[in-house]
Amino acid sequence: MWFVGGSIYPFLSHVTEQIEPINIIVLRSTGAALIMLVAALIICPGAFKQLKWDSRLIPMVISSLIFSPICSGALAWSSNYIPGAVSALMYSTLPMMTTIWLMARGIKVSRPAMAGIILATISVVFLIGAPQGQIQTLGVIAALVSVVAWMVATEIWIKYDNGYPLVFAIFLQVSIGALGTWIVRPFFHSAPLRVSDALNVNIVFLTAALASQYWAYLALSRRVSPAMLTSFAFVNPLVAGLIGYLYFDQRINTIQMFSGVILLIGIYLLVREERAHD
Repeated sequence: MWFVGGSIYPFLSHVTEQIEPINIIVLRSTGAALIMLVAALIICPGAFKQLKWDSRLIPMVISSLIFSPICSGALAWSSNYIPGAVSALMYSTLPMMTTIWLMARGIKVSRPAMAGIILATISVVFLIGAPQGQIQTLGVIAALVSVVAWMVATEIWIKYDNGYPLVFAIFLQVSIGALGTWIVRPFFHSAPLRVSDALNVNIVFLTAALASQYWAYLALSRRVSPAMLTSFAFVNPLVAGLIGYLYFDQRINTIQMFSGVILLIGIYLLVREERAHD
């Protein structure tokens, strides 16, 4: 999940030059829903008979619509105005936001875990360095909205467990989000969807990445602490920078390489503390 999540940002920035953001999230969410449908049919086909139209679906619908179209839409829209590296930087504030939220609720966070989060957060800033491309305030705000939406949707998903088998629950979540993107799409007056857009190699990759990221992330949400769960955001800039260097010919300087090492140390402290409490 860490590495797949980080690979999304540079590809997303690149594909927005070819396809409108709203069409990107429609294609990605619909494709991810189809992938999860196949997975559910293979892994837990009997779960479809367990579906009931009751109050359990209300939190799921809310979290699904926050994940998509709100979260994914804001991220895709921000990619028109800021480089993928900056989007990754914004998402790297997620563990710190989550930790502050936990502390505000009176939930104790250990000192080693806090030290790892602070160390990783600081190193991310130097890891990003000076990203290539123009940075506009609207893009930064949209990326921040996406981060907050992700955190809120995660909190709702964790708090209101629907009781369905995991793969089937993820299929429902992604499908509801996909339906939401189709509902809001007409309001954007976007260009018509084309088969060539759906078959675009970057869209195919981003769709598969979205499905796998949801699967891993929502599965882990039932097994690890919130700080550990959101630690994927720290690895995102590292992966985004590496892909930018290898695939999009972006440069990496000495300070960024050193910051990457410090970042990994911070993640190690966080993971070690999590394992110590297992």
